[in-house]
Amino acid sequence: MSRFSSFRVRALGLILFLLGTGWAQAAASESTKPQVLIITDMTHDDGNSLIRYLYYSHMFDTLGIVVTPQLPDYDYDSQGPWQKAQQILSAYGEEFTQLRQHHADYPEPKALQRVTKQGRGALPIIWLTNEKEFSGPIGDRKVTSSWGKIEFSDWIGDGVNPHGHTKDSEGSEFLLELFRRPSDAPLFVQMWGGPITFVQALFRYRQEASPADFQRLLDRLHIYGILFQDITFDFMVDLDLVRTLSCGNLGTVESTYHGDRVAPRWLLYDAGHFWRYCCPLDRSLKPMHAHEVRGHGPLSELYDDGGEGDTPAFLYLVSAQLGLNDPLDPTQGSWGSRFASMGADFPPGYYHTCDLPMSELTRWIPAVKRSFLNRLSYSTRSPAQVNREPAPVVQGKPGPDVIRMTVDPGERVLLDASESYDQDGDDLAFDWWVYPEASSYPGRVEFEPAQTPQFVFTVPTDIGEHTVHLILEVRDNGSPSLVAYRRVILRGNGQLYAEHRRD
Repeated sequence: MSRFSSFRVRALGLILFLLGTGWAQAAASESTKPQVLIITDMTHDDGNSLIRYLYYSHMFDTLGIVVTPQLPDYDYDSQGPWQKAQQILSAYGEEFTQLRQHHADYPEPKALQRVTKQGRGALPIIWLTNEKEFSGPIGDRKVTSSWGKIEFSDWIGDGVNPHGHTKDSEGSEFLLELFRRPSDAPLFVQMWGGPITFVQALFRYRQEASPADFQRLLDRLHIYGILFQDITFDFMVDLDLVRTLSCGNLGTVESTYHGDRVAPRWLLYDAGHFWRYCCPLDRSLKPMHAHEVRGHGPLSELYDDGGEGDTPAFLYLVSAQLGLNDPLDPTQGSWGSRFASMGADFPPGYYHTCDLPMSELTRWIPAVKRSFLNRLSYSTRSPAQVNREPAPVVQGKPGPDVIRMTVDPGERVLLDASESYDQDGDDLAFDWWVYPEASSYPGRVEFEPAQTPQFVFTVPTDIGEHTVHLILEVRDNGSPSLVAYRRVILRGNGQLYAEHRRD
């Protein structure tokens, strides 16, 4: 573990903060905020994820929150999910003035209410599709539910669904309007549950848009799937093909979509890592418990012990703004886990967590927990009483962007973070380490972890054109202690490597 160094930069941190160039503020400015769309079924754990999201909502441009009931938790005519979302947004409204003392760009409660819409459908969770019934505990409720045969065409498209309702809804019409807006910015879609509403809107937009406009939308879509939730994912990925992979959670579901599929820029399939945030068999392993959260204002009082299974879907965007990862590259690893390609049978932007260890998510849990505990204190303390993340500066470059360097075989690379600072004047500890799982270099990197602002890394002589990912963690000694990162990706100069081999 890092030891607190005597390296102190109070003056530099204060000057930069007063000049308005603080790293955290720059990272979350209006021009760089990720555009986020939340698709949720508001089941037992979604409410807790929404509560945590709202504490970080100043970091995002929240374009929409679409709430759709999903079986077996809620039937198609249940108002439970909508009421739950409204209760949480109302509690956020009560805390808004207090939260805005900490960050001026927390979204207005009315603005969030305007973009929160109701979807329609209530399909069963995907692995129960063909089982047609469920009876058992969900969260703190005993649920008994049943349904008939589920076919894609009964729920997506023109006409009405088996309940006699139009397949369109307030939510899908809202999304359709969103899709029509001219933009090339990445749209980060978080599929917590109830994807049927999103897929219906996508179906409608393909009907009306030109091929070029539809492709432009697809190129914007970066979809993080907590599982694949219901059969409407068949519109974007062949469920029969997914079942051939070495990961479960599809049960006996079969593909029932027979048209041309569409492929977003990328589609992430968390096939099980998220369970650690939701419902681990050993409940003591849950990252957060209700008794740790409550007592921090109206929002915290709504937090229960139902888990937070959907939280990883936005954690990778939080850690990107803390310098850990590029939000457009899910293979790098982040607070939201690390993903690998689904293989040549799938579109190039399709990734999953299959065969990757859960440690790719859990290794970050201590830092994530301290961050959330600090956010909770926003509800009860003034800005002067809470901690703020340190600001790593590497090679003279502030900000969260990944640093990329081309290096020669055997080169000694000096990496310098001595200009890093802390906005609160806290002591800083430094920890440099190699992230081999994210690197493409296949060999063993001989490397002594460094716990100083400066250190020298010796490039492997056989690096070729491979990469080595180096992570810098900068931790303060505030309470709770917070961490920020910089990632340095070293790519070998393959030509020099070939010349080295000839010599």
